[in-house]
Amino acid sequence: MAERKVVVFANRRLQRRHTLGPETRSTLKFRWPAPNGQELTARVRDVSLSGLSMGLPDELVGFEVGDILKGIELHINGKVVHGDLLAMHVTHVEGTGSICGGLFYPQADEDLITIRLIVRALEAES
Repeated sequence: MAERKVVVFANRRLQRRHTLGPETRSTLKFRWPAPNGQELTARVRDVSLSGLSMGLPDELVGFEVGDILKGIELHINGKVVHGDLLAMHVTHVEGTGSICGGLFYPQADEDLITIRLIVRALEAES
């Protein structure tokens, strides 16, 4: 009898999220609309191997769930990662603006390696 291969799919939400406080140098830089729109910067609130959340800049008008931020630069503690972000939720918070969470897709192999190094360092700190 042939051996059956069992495939287990990990739930993305099971990835540990690492909260990035104000002491962490963490920003997201991008253009909206891409590629030649206004250059915007957002503060990253948390990060995991599969995604991140950020506070949306007021200038990001009309950004909704399903939109993609292309060509972003994620800056965390002096390291830079390039990629795209697919918005999975946009939450409007009265008086403090909006929060966006999404799936992060690294642009190249070195970006994937860098995000893993960032998360590993954050895990070591906690």
